[in-house]
Amino acid sequence: MHDALRATSDSPLFKVTTAPYLLLDTGLHIRGVNPAYLRATGRSREELTGAFLFDAFPDNPEDTDSTGVHNLTTSLERVLRHGTPHDMGIQRYDIPESRAPGGFRVKAWSPVNSPLTDGDGRVVGVLHHVEDITTVYESLRHADGSGTADGAGQPTALLRDVMLALAFHQRAARLTGPAAPVGLSGAGAGAGAGAGTNGTSAAGLARRDALWHGIAHATRQGPPGRGCLAAVCDCAVRELPGADAAVITLQGDGAQSVQLATTSQWGQRVEELQWITGCGPSLTAFVTGEPVLVPQLDQPSTRWPLFTDAACRIGVGAAFAYPLSTASTTVGTLTLYHRGRGLAKPPADAEVFAQIAAAVLLADLEGDITARARATADRGDINTAIGVLAATQQISTNDALAWLRTMARNKSMPLADFAREVLARRPPEMPS
Repeated sequence: MHDALRATSDSPLFKVTTAPYLLLDTGLHIRGVNPAYLRATGRSREELTGAFLFDAFPDNPEDTDSTGVHNLTTSLERVLRHGTPHDMGIQRYDIPESRAPGGFRVKAWSPVNSPLTDGDGRVVGVLHHVEDITTVYESLRHADGSGTADGAGQPTALLRDVMLALAFHQRAARLTGPAAPVGLSGAGAGAGAGAGTNGTSAAGLARRDALWHGIAHATRQGPPGRGCLAAVCDCAVRELPGADAAVITLQGDGAQSVQLATTSQWGQRVEELQWITGCGPSLTAFVTGEPVLVPQLDQPSTRWPLFTDAACRIGVGAAFAYPLSTASTTVGTLTLYHRGRGLAKPPADAEVFAQIAAAVLLADLEGDITARARATADRGDINTAIGVLAATQQISTNDALAWLRTMARNKSMPLADFAREVLARRPPEMPS
């Protein structure tokens, strides 16, 4: 075994971390396995050490749609070839049942594969890290109460969103416990930036996991079209005494913001008051990156007189805003609003919900959220182009929109792209 593999395998951190790790050489033979991985797979060290990975973990022959071996092989070959980590997202990968020869246990994982290099920078192996998210996978499959699991080899899009968010959450929780092997926790580690120290005891982590499972069920049972973030807000109002509305907003450097989830029109109205007045707890939490907790909103010492006056007029008594952050920046906020008289303190578990919301937001940043944020920017550019054309060409806004659509279609361009092209001209050109 290469010295670099031996050094990692013998590292005390490799042995004590609660994150499951497997150590592979370039031939994909297992050269090291930590106790957390043995617990996650129910296997023994003797069974795994020295075995070829896919002899130890073959595809489930009963699952005709299984892609575990193929997808993992592709990922490992990519890491060995390019020397860069690869996050596989969510992978259904059943494992042999040691207590029932020939049987398999349904398993869902979030695997990350990272290269191990020698002193000269050559790749000599792979560190395979997984998060076991089978519990939520199974609970969601049974959430309709039928007690029967579907036969799909891979989860649905909604299920993937929930489980990927949970994987981020679990990795964030790892950062509050024993450290991962030095230099090898980078893949996915940024997701933990929003995880504070709240609830890091065994009881706290159990409570956080219980809240996560509740959110996962709410995601499956909610109305069509409502996803993870909406379930976080719904669960927050249900679980946090004093929280009458919850709003998650994706903030930006400019004037645009996107409300990703809200529990009520009242909560949405309160959040929008901040953009009307230009101040408030959500905006402050976003700018400072720190929680803004206002249990008594009507106190004379408030920092935002315009917002406070408007909010109190519609019944807001307290507001608690939490930044949702990546490793390097704050991307949004979770804000809880209380209706009526103020409160003595923030609701218990509010910070935990903020951690979960950050995990979900990070998991979705490359998906629907980005598309919605882009759509908001596109609408802004289209509307601006319509206004400029109407003013400079002295035509109606309807005529300006019709011309934009016709020209974009003739040029085979998206409407927003053509609108930006028009705005780049000084002044915009339009045929008579």
